[in-house]
Amino acid sequence: MNDSFYIILKQIVIIVMIFSRFRKAKNLITNMGLHPARLMILTFFLAICAGAVVLTLPLVTTKGVETSLVDAMFTSTSAICVTGLIVVDTATWFNIGGQTAIAILIQMGGLGIMTFSVFLALVGGKQLSIKDRTLVQNMLDYDTLSDAFKVILFIIKMTFIIELIGAIGLMFSWRDFYPTWGQTIYHSLFHSVSAFCNAGFSTNTDSLMPHQYDLATNGIIAGLIIIGGLGFLAIRNITTAFQNRLSGNKRRVSSLKVQTRIVLRVSFLLILIGTIGIFFFEKNTLNTESSGQALLLSFFQSVSTRTAGFNTTLISALSSPTLLLMIFLMFIGASPGSTGGGLKTTTFAVLWLTMIRGVTSKNNVEVMKRTISTDTIQKALTVLLFYMVFIGVLLLALVYVEPFPFMDILFETISAVATVGLSTGITGDLSNTGKILIMILMFIGRLGPLTVGYALVFSNKPQNYTYAEERIMIG
Repeated sequence: MNDSFYIILKQIVIIVMIFSRFRKAKNLITNMGLHPARLMILTFFLAICAGAVVLTLPLVTTKGVETSLVDAMFTSTSAICVTGLIVVDTATWFNIGGQTAIAILIQMGGLGIMTFSVFLALVGGKQLSIKDRTLVQNMLDYDTLSDAFKVILFIIKMTFIIELIGAIGLMFSWRDFYPTWGQTIYHSLFHSVSAFCNAGFSTNTDSLMPHQYDLATNGIIAGLIIIGGLGFLAIRNITTAFQNRLSGNKRRVSSLKVQTRIVLRVSFLLILIGTIGIFFFEKNTLNTESSGQALLLSFFQSVSTRTAGFNTTLISALSSPTLLLMIFLMFIGASPGSTGGGLKTTTFAVLWLTMIRGVTSKNNVEVMKRTISTDTIQKALTVLLFYMVFIGVLLLALVYVEPFPFMDILFETISAVATVGLSTGITGDLSNTGKILIMILMFIGRLGPLTVGYALVFSNKPQNYTYAEERIMIG
């Protein structure tokens, strides 16, 4: 009892010290002159550490025991990175206080610690150089830096409205599932936040399997996942275009941007491919289901696999063709500026169009009567190569330190770097080294390879010269 009291007291003192020194830390960051990419990484890391401190408190566990530092860091990283991989059962290990802390971390990650980092840099009086302004625009995809404030306000308002609507829908769908309205409201809010943020955390030990045949639950959760995965800028474009059309003012009527149309088309195509593929490939778990039930399970898992991490069927029992298809879907992931991770739908589309252009007689990479710039193509290739390098190195390390089958480790690796959260069941049995490697994958996956690349470039002086060209055989 005395030991527990001492541990609690020590951790409370640590938390108080962290918050009391926040202003000094902010001033220190400002004076250090960190450019946006490094500021984003630092803020992200500090948020993970703060979350880990809270999750080690015995007060947030059901048994009143202290969570190990590695497990607390893993859970905090998974929540902030909106992944959903867990090493301790969220439903049974953490009490309401711990689950609420996880939900707050998920919300912070969903809204984007990166956005908050830029906001902190702007309101903190830091004068951004022209290079830093360019970096912010590249990483956040804003046309101008002044749009950041408007976009931040839109993100916050839209997030809470959609999550509230989703929670209300789940409340009425689950009113007979939980014994009291209080529990129904609590679990509905948690799952609505987790679904919209594409986190995959659940207050059920077996995720959403208790609701696998419930049309309302499948529809609401899938809807939240899809909206959260479209990207804030795409949603803003859609809502603006819709409002302008309703206003009847023809001068203000604007069509959807090319990026928004690409996001919608690729997202729909991937959901369709995933649904059909899982329906026909999966023979282990869907054989005993009716066609309607099998189609529902296939649709939900196709939506969730892209980046959400919920499951309505047992992942460890799925066949190898289904797992390979899910790895492909996880790798592509959601859309830019969204709550999800992965290579991103627009990056995949640009790479695909570039490949098509390479075997045709076209001079440019074109889509919807627009030409894709060389800079965009180079960025897409850079993102792909960064992902391949990170995945290759860390996958090799995981295969070396962990005794599990290669397919399970590959699935876990892609799930982590794409911030999906699905697992074949090996997460809780990973060694501490394996957990740290997965944390690195989640961290890189949530920040994005371009942000990490910008942060690693200590000197980016413009090149004012060009060497003579040389031809190199390709293919």
